[in-house]
Amino acid sequence: MAGPTGLGGSLGAALGDLLRAPVTPRHRLSTYNAKHWHAQISQLTGTRRGYEDLETAGLDVRPDTLFKWLSDPEYNIRRGYRDLIHTAYENVAIVPADPIPDHVKEGQYEISGWVTTGTDRRQRGT
Repeated sequence: MAGPTGLGGSLGAALGDLLRAPVTPRHRLSTYNAKHWHAQISQLTGTRRGYEDLETAGLDVRPDTLFKWLSDPEYNIRRGYRDLIHTAYENVAIVPADPIPDHVKEGQYEISGWVTTGTDRRQRGT
C-alpha cells in the first residue's frame, strides 16, 4: 500500500504520528475581501470556479440579468439574490483543510517490520 508512513516505537505511536502529520489548515484566500454584492459577483464571474459556486448556491438568473447586474453597481437586486451571491463568495474564499486520506479513515494499515507485544517480537510484512 503506497501512502504516508507513520514512525514510532509502537503501532499506536506510528498511527499517532501519521495522524499528526502536517496538513494544510482551513484558511481564507487573501484576494477575497470584497464586501459589496457587486464586487463579489464581479470577482466570482471572473473564474470558472466562481460560476460553479454561484450555480451551487442556487443563483439561477438569465444571462441578460447577470449582464445588467455586472454593468451597474447601483442596480437594485433582491435581498435573496444578494444572500446567494454572498454564500457563493464565501464558498470560494474559504479553502478547506486537507482531508484525512480515505485509506486512513477506512483503517487500511500495513504493518511491517519488527512488531513487539509484551515479550513477543515478530517480523511482519516481509
